[in-house]
Amino acid sequence: MRMVWRVRWWVRVLSVAVLVLMVMLQTVWATAPNPDWQRTGVPLEDQIWGGGFVVALALVVWSAFRARIELADGMVRVVNPWGVREFPASDVVSVHPGGYGLEFELPEGRVAVAFAVQSTAVHAGAEPRWVEIARAVTGREPEAGSTG
Repeated sequence: MRMVWRVRWWVRVLSVAVLVLMVMLQTVWATAPNPDWQRTGVPLEDQIWGGGFVVALALVVWSAFRARIELADGMVRVVNPWGVREFPASDVVSVHPGGYGLEFELPEGRVAVAFAVQSTAVHAGAEPRWVEIARAVTGREPEAGSTG
């Protein structure tokens, strides 16, 4: 059975909405900050900065849709914006939340970080999302004190 965990749907929707809003600001409402620009056009420097910001936001959107954790056939595959890492689930010593995402501790102190699952707050009484992943990968309850 193949299991996949991705960046939360609302984060992906929000990232697309912000990108669309920025593109609209760059094209439709570009002259709003300065009425003279309606006559003279938006200065090149402002076009470059705005274009760079749109490119940066596009990378954020791409990252939100690319990042995921896959578990299939006893292998864990961590897909991050910066690369892919694959390792046997049996090699995972522990799973716990970290500063940059979910951390899979591997033998010899190696760590694989999964950007797709962040240490975010949960609703009262709800189990943190990472606990489900830790159970699925290791087949056991996460260690006490690793509640992130």
